[in-house]
Amino acid sequence: MQLTSRRQFLKQAGLAGLVMGAPPLLSACGPGRRVVRGGKPLTPPTAGHAQLSMRIWGAYPDFVTKQVAGYEQAYGDHVDLGVIAGDYPSLLTNLLRQDTHIDMAYSLWHMPQAYSEAGWIHDYERFWAKEDAEREMLPAVRKALTINGRLIGLPYFAFVNGALFANTDVLRKANLEGQYPKTYDELYDQVRLIKKRGASDTPYLPSFWSAPWFGIPFGFIQEALNRNIPLFGNGGEPLFDEKSQVVDMLRQWRALYRERLVPQGVLTFQESDWTEAFAKGGIAYSPQLQYDIKTFATPGSSQVVGKIVPVPQQGQKWGMLHIGAYLIGNYGQSDAQLAQAYNLAQHFGYRNRRTNKFEVPTAWASNYYLTQGYAAVNESPEVAAAVATWLPDPEKNWPVLKDYLANPQVATELFHTSWGPMWMNYASHELPKAVDGSEDPKTVVRNLRTKAESLFNDFGH
Repeated sequence: MQLTSRRQFLKQAGLAGLVMGAPPLLSACGPGRRVVRGGKPLTPPTAGHAQLSMRIWGAYPDFVTKQVAGYEQAYGDHVDLGVIAGDYPSLLTNLLRQDTHIDMAYSLWHMPQAYSEAGWIHDYERFWAKEDAEREMLPAVRKALTINGRLIGLPYFAFVNGALFANTDVLRKANLEGQYPKTYDELYDQVRLIKKRGASDTPYLPSFWSAPWFGIPFGFIQEALNRNIPLFGNGGEPLFDEKSQVVDMLRQWRALYRERLVPQGVLTFQESDWTEAFAKGGIAYSPQLQYDIKTFATPGSSQVVGKIVPVPQQGQKWGMLHIGAYLIGNYGQSDAQLAQAYNLAQHFGYRNRRTNKFEVPTAWASNYYLTQGYAAVNESPEVAAAVATWLPDPEKNWPVLKDYLANPQVATELFHTSWGPMWMNYASHELPKAVDGSEDPKTVVRNLRTKAESLFNDFGH
């Protein structure tokens, strides 16, 4: 994946710049709450000539157009494929609020809770292949896409945010090649040793970069998850306070920054700066988006081709699951129209109904290493063969990549609230204060707890 394409993917997805005004108020911002009809599972449509509407962000539109053409040819339907440019989450929210004819749309998995509460999307409870799809999904993906006991999306992608990557060239210079850390404490000890041995001035690139909710808040959540430090309970109830181990975790972050083990500009990095800094070389370790390992292996996009490998998980996890979903809009359509939308979603987010193969998911994973919500895809011979063309020492490192998706941790307690993005937006401004020393870590944690309590009390789950 070229870095420019990747930045476009993140920007259009809303990963790098999402500013949510008040997600919990979505249901009160437009027309009255819509009713989502229940009923028995629908049957697959037999007649073609349906007029369907699909909305996506601007990542690889030529690839998506080709897949849409394949669907149209197979089923005789017409799909109005539209790319939403700009702030995708906000623009999609407005379209759904206004009863716009949208049969299927991309979404990140933190948004469906609010959409579902407003009645702006259909769930998949009437999808004829629901039970089969759920059975084949990775358990963590199924859990993430199930809200209030109902499946609300089929997976568009599923990868680990914060997968730990190592630069073997730097580790070789430090005489540490193959001696991977098992925990964050070991990681932080090792980056100090790497600097002491003169192999790198800034051996660690953490997820401290700046974004309204995605950068440093994700780094905070995923490290706490990996350390098994409780943050949120049922319905988003905050479980951390000034006595929590997250205070010590933030003190460790402060020490990394004070000792100049990380780039000093990291707190003002944008997402592209974070990725490009690692691609330039000279950094030993960095938690990155899992699919970016292909970016770092792509000549022309990277100066570290052949040098970046995944760090094995040896007891402790690295990173947390991040998911994109195919949602079905609710604009008052008939059962026949809903069945057509399910058919389109199945084609893209599950097995092709005509061939019974994971055709589109496998194409995404093979061409772009955009891994999917199904082990049958991620571990398929087709994907393994594609990965072997760019992954260093695939016999050794392919099992490590597969293990990242075998049983990843997932922040459902927070992400299944409608106010989660608001808290993360607040955290994006508070957490840097603990890192640069402008605020004591204990005070920052107290502020984060107070904000979470306020949102939980005001909006519930």
